[in-house]
Amino acid sequence: PLPTPEDKGNAGGEKSVAVLGPSLLLAAILAAYVNHFHNSFHMDDAHTIVNNASIRDLRNIPVFFRDATTFGALPTNQSYRPLVSTLLAIDYQLGHGLHPFWFHFSIFALFIALTLLLAFVIRHLLERNPATSSYRWIPAVAAALYALHPANADTINYIIASSAEVISALGVIGSFAMYFALPRLRRYYFYLLPAAIAILANPTAA
Repeated sequence: PLPTPEDKGNAGGEKSVAVLGPSLLLAAILAAYVNHFHNSFHMDDAHTIVNNASIRDLRNIPVFFRDATTFGALPTNQSYRPLVSTLLAIDYQLGHGLHPFWFHFSIFALFIALTLLLAFVIRHLLERNPATSSYRWIPAVAAALYALHPANADTINYIIASSAEVISALGVIGSFAMYFALPRLRRYYFYLLPAAIAILANPTAA
């Protein structure tokens, strides 16, 4: 049967929601965090970033994966998080030194990706249940609740904490996203890779 004007209207409305929702979400997150990009280093940032000579040379990246002592200058707080050290080394090079902006910017970009993937996963969960599939506003609202909740502000502003927490969460949510997006590849368990990689940023991803 040919689509009716009502069907075309519904399709147009769904397209509008699909575009408007993420756009408003991104605008709200940026408005909430726009003043954080130049915040200084704090607490554990001192021994993992400021006083950590290992992150000042990209040639140390392979070393991060075999030597946990490169994680920081404080022996009692050293742990195996090579993915975090790799990101910090890249940020150091992008900023040509210890400029907080680049460290905040890279994590914020990953935080945006995490929020969008969360909305993607929630949308797929809703579509699996016919009773909730029509509530297309729920993924954007749920993702906004996560992204804008005050409980996350401390983590996003605290560079070393956000590096570990955002990367590990991104890996876990990324695995769910791959599971939904690539159903034909589920039998090969490729969807486990993002979460497995995220363990290299924070063991809690396991």
